[in-house]
Amino acid sequence: VAARHELDIAFSLEPESAFLQQIRAEQLMLDRKLKDALEACDEALRLEPEAADCHLLKSRIYELLDRPGEAKASIDRAAALDPDAIEIAIAYGDYFNARGDSQAAHEHALAALQANPSSDTVNVLMGETLLALGDTEQAEYHAKFAIIQNPESRAALVLFTNIRMRKNPLSGLWWRFNSWIATLGNLKGALVLILGYLSFNLLATAAGDLGYATAESALTYGWLILVAYSWFGVPIYYRALKKELEGFRFNPNF
Repeated sequence: VAARHELDIAFSLEPESAFLQQIRAEQLMLDRKLKDALEACDEALRLEPEAADCHLLKSRIYELLDRPGEAKASIDRAAALDPDAIEIAIAYGDYFNARGDSQAAHEHALAALQANPSSDTVNVLMGETLLALGDTEQAEYHAKFAIIQNPESRAALVLFTNIRMRKNPLSGLWWRFNSWIATLGNLKGALVLILGYLSFNLLATAAGDLGYATAESALTYGWLILVAYSWFGVPIYYRALKKELEGFRFNPNF
């Protein structure tokens, strides 16, 4: 509330400020008023068409709206304006990681790492990419390096937790499945879950009709076990994340 009040005062003094419009867009994005945030970005770009960082902000908003095509187009526009900016490489890396294209993400992560090897944000991007590629050891190296650079980096601690989950034999399967679902987007992810449910039920029904009672029970209970495993995986993950956040934040020897 206080931030919005200060922003309103600033606008009253400088109503045609592209910078203030972009700040407003970021605030609206945080408030999940995403369409209003896009309008604020468009107004900022009307006032300052060469603002590459505003196009990157639009890309983040489009990602939240689950509109990947427009998110990519916004990054492309930013790249046309400022091709050498490290933020462009990071944005492309994040975009391709979110789509499950880890090889493309790795190319951009390498470019960002060459430009600024000590950046915690860049090392998190490289760690996320290597984790997606299955290289947990190198991913952990970059996660730890990012934490050393910025112990308060939530993204680095989340990455470190994901690496630990991935290495765990029990939680690793859950983590991989959820990571894969996340790359599909909301609609496709929901469709996969629905099709999974229908497939299990159809197979169980077919097995029952053919007289395979044991197979029918196994399929029915198998689906229930899978659902329970998915449900239990969420609190286990957040407990692990909470533990890492607390451990790094309050450990006096770190």
